[in-house]
Amino acid sequence: MLLRLFISTALLLTTLTAAPNRVTAMKELGKNTTYQEGAKAMAGDLPDIAVNKFREVLENKKLGASAKAYTSLALAEALVRSSLSPQGDIVQATEALSILETKELSEISDTPVWKAEALASLGRYSDADAALASVPKTHPQYSQTQLARARVQIALNQTDEAITTLTALAKSKTATIRNTANLLAAEIHINEKHYELASKALDNIDEQNAAAAKLKEYLAARLLLNEGKAVDAINQFQSQITATTHHSERIYHACVLGLADAQAANQQSDIAIATLVQYITDHPDSADLQPMFMRLAQLLPEEVPLDHPTLLKLREWSDETPPVENLLYPSGNSAAALPLTTQTPLEHSDLVTLSLYYRAKLLARSADTNNHSRALAILARLRALQPASNLLANEQYMKLASASLLDTAYLHLKQNNPERATYTLAAMEKVAFSPRLKDQASFLRGLLLAKEARPEDALAAFNYARQSASTDIASAASVNAGIMSLLASNLTTFEKINEANKNQKIRTSLMLERALWKCSQGDVTGRTDLEAFIIAHDNHPRENEARLALASACVDISPPDVILARAELETIAPRLTDAANQYTITRIGIRAEELAGEWDAAAKIAESYINDFKDSPQIPGIMLKLGESLYHNEDFNKARRVFQDIAAKFPKSPYAPYSEFYAAMAARLGGTPQAREDCIGMFQKIIDSDHPLAAESRIQQSRVLIDLRRYEEAEKSLAPLKKSKDVAIRREAGVLLADCLHRQGSVDTTKYNQAITIYNELLEEKNLPLAWNNRIHFLRGQTYESMKERGKALDSYIDVIIRVEADQPGAQKEEEWLWFYRCGFKALAMLESDKRWEAAVKFARRIATYKGPRAEEAAKRANNLAKTHMIWED
Repeated sequence: MLLRLFISTALLLTTLTAAPNRVTAMKELGKNTTYQEGAKAMAGDLPDIAVNKFREVLENKKLGASAKAYTSLALAEALVRSSLSPQGDIVQATEALSILETKELSEISDTPVWKAEALASLGRYSDADAALASVPKTHPQYSQTQLARARVQIALNQTDEAITTLTALAKSKTATIRNTANLLAAEIHINEKHYELASKALDNIDEQNAAAAKLKEYLAARLLLNEGKAVDAINQFQSQITATTHHSERIYHACVLGLADAQAANQQSDIAIATLVQYITDHPDSADLQPMFMRLAQLLPEEVPLDHPTLLKLREWSDETPPVENLLYPSGNSAAALPLTTQTPLEHSDLVTLSLYYRAKLLARSADTNNHSRALAILARLRALQPASNLLANEQYMKLASASLLDTAYLHLKQNNPERATYTLAAMEKVAFSPRLKDQASFLRGLLLAKEARPEDALAAFNYARQSASTDIASAASVNAGIMSLLASNLTTFEKINEANKNQKIRTSLMLERALWKCSQGDVTGRTDLEAFIIAHDNHPRENEARLALASACVDISPPDVILARAELETIAPRLTDAANQYTITRIGIRAEELAGEWDAAAKIAESYINDFKDSPQIPGIMLKLGESLYHNEDFNKARRVFQDIAAKFPKSPYAPYSEFYAAMAARLGGTPQAREDCIGMFQKIIDSDHPLAAESRIQQSRVLIDLRRYEEAEKSLAPLKKSKDVAIRREAGVLLADCLHRQGSVDTTKYNQAITIYNELLEEKNLPLAWNNRIHFLRGQTYESMKERGKALDSYIDVIIRVEADQPGAQKEEEWLWFYRCGFKALAMLESDKRWEAAVKFARRIATYKGPRAEEAAKRANNLAKTHMIWED
């Protein structure tokens, strides 16, 4: 509000300036009684009355074109000024803007000035700046418009541009313009810690102007405070406060705040609090109380005891009346003994409203949940003041009553009740006093809905907030709306949001969000988009995030790009040194080396993280990766020690059972007889734990037992898996059991038949994978050969080949070549051994028709057989 009023002050100095038809217009309007009444209402600071008068003038169909244009301009001015009043709202400024954008007003020199004012009233400061920039230097009030433009640039945080504008104005021939420009420039330099420049700007102020001199004194005190000269600043502010010739109320109030800040900077927080409390006590009806309460809240500790003097003072100021005794049970002999109502404040005092609100704020930030309940009750009492009073609520009350709903929603979140928070925010959107508060409610509700994984509902809330006149809310809402549309897979809406944004920063953010979303969906084009973003936006604030995401996408999305992943990690690893980011970098680095088969490099990356971040909760997972890398590098003994350390040091970690399993696997492959004996017991421990790896542990344990020729123990270990619900486990166990029986067949031939039975049962499985089908046929053929049943063995081998149509090579949906060729060449060898040369040639040709990796070998073998044995073929 202060910024808007400052702009208005500058602009309201303007008068209707020369335009081609001004003389005609003023001559006609000078005779129009209603127009003159409107002009008097404007002069009397009654813009709402003037609006009605000017509307009445415009209803006259006989009104001349020039008079109509200038009356429309007067109506726009009245609407803007009315929107800035306590009773005003956004609707009036919006109507004013629509009037000012009409063609009829485009030739009037004051139109861009009032257009800028309307835009500033709506919070559209960027557009206001553009409108003021269009004012020509020949405009009679050009300097005033540029002062207004400088204030707009300050509001947009465009301090360099503002300094450029003010530097030009500081050379003005008008003392008032020069002083104002230097004062504004000095304040900017103080805020940006350019103290020498601030001092120079203050030296250029003409102290003959009393108001400018007082402002110079105030800024000089501010400069001392910012330079760390707290004691000098205290003396300077104190002298201004006690001076016989006071500042304006606004600057006097700022001096009190400055004094409190200086006292706090001098480690005198209690004295600073006393300064603020005294001011509020002495000036209970001041219009500038809110900043005092805000500073009090900042100076008080996070936890304020209920008996703290300031908290007690807030209770006193909030006019909290103790409950009437015996309210439900009256005593006495007269009707007066029964109170009909409890005492309520007689008016909406800012002191009462602010005391209630900030008392609730202090309690809300406490860690004590009881204080949260107290804060909710106080906020409810604040909102209840309106129906308790017959008087109209003032602007301060309406703002804080609306803001209290926002604080209520935050308290609901602290109480882990997001549903109530969402409901409260939905209610706030309907009743909030200011558009900004409504937009804040919509934005926060969007965040809550997003957290609840309701992207479509969140998108609707963010879309509402996107229309905010507040640039910060609209910008954040645009980005979040884009993210929600992506999460809802609504690319059409995303593109509309992107195209609707003129702000290049927002478009850039949305470009990055789309690339990140694509990567999350496994879309390889997301990698290309991230690369394009990084190249086009060097030194962007989110560059590291983009590079990290690109590195992750290079290893997580097929086809991988290990070289690019390594390059990105090399760039960002020195920049992102915290444990969380280093964990992500380590994960990506290990995965990249795994894909490259560089197990030694993967192990070194894991060891580096473990050494650098010993207390990280991610250590068990990284240790597991270290063990896996050593395991794949066939350093089984070291891998076993790493896996066993995980189980010993982190027994409650979800990685512990897996580490025990891999420790047993490493022991099994360690090579020594003792390691093999150890792994049997290690697998048994997992089996007894009934972990999901128990079935796999039985299979691995049985392999070891079979290798050690402890066949009975192997059969006993595999027996429970015959009834497993997991088809893959049943199949694996069946093949292993059949192998176990096969190995015993040389001593007990019945074991061969038992093995054949198992293989036949396995081949009856519905939708048996091709690789398993071919493997089982090969193993069954091997068993038949051990049984000296060559015919059945040959049939089992050949069955794999002849099941595929020779005239449609490769027609099967699956491809499997290992067991296919083992069966094929085994059958071919048997045909050759039986000297069935023609059959062998034809069979070799048949194998060659399948365009697998050994097709050429089969064709050469067929040719050699045909030549050697003189077999002529058609």
